[in-house]
Formats: sequence, C-alpha cells, structure tokens
Amino acid sequence: MTFTRPLRPSTTRFGRPPARPSQALPLEERMAAKFMSRALPAMNEDERFEFEERVAICMFDGGLSEADATRVALNDYAFRKRSTR
Repeated sequence: MTFTRPLRPSTTRFGRPPARPSQALPLEERMAAKFMSRALPAMNEDERFEFEERVAICMFDGGLSEADATRVALNDYAFRKRSTR
C-alpha cells in the first residue's frame, strides 16, 4: 500500500472573500447608520409612520435609492425635532 498526500484545494484569491473589507464605509454612511440606530428606537408610532412614508415617497416618486431615501428622511426627522425644541 502506498501512501499519498491528500490534495489541498487551490488557494486562488478569487475563491475566498477578503479577510477584511477592501474599503471602509464612507463617513456619511457611517454617520447615517449611527444616527439611525439612535433615532429609530426614540420615535413614537406616528413619527415612525411618517419616517417610513417619507422613505417610500423619496424612493418611488423621487427615484432615490433606499440608502439615499433613508438619509433624506432622517435629515427631515432631525430638522423637525430641532425646530420643535
């Protein structure tokens, strides 16, 4: 009986995802994600409905991507919160 080594799978770069992302998220995306993680739990039911409605309007009528529409709606929400203080 002869002993043979097991074959290893090829180690080409194309088969595996990178160890870490090649580029970090842009600053405005990181800020929007941070603001959204704080703003959504603080919204009451009516504010949440208005926020989701604003996102939908921006996406379908304005032709924005979901990320851009969310940023617009968050900006609108922040402006309304600042003006009521």
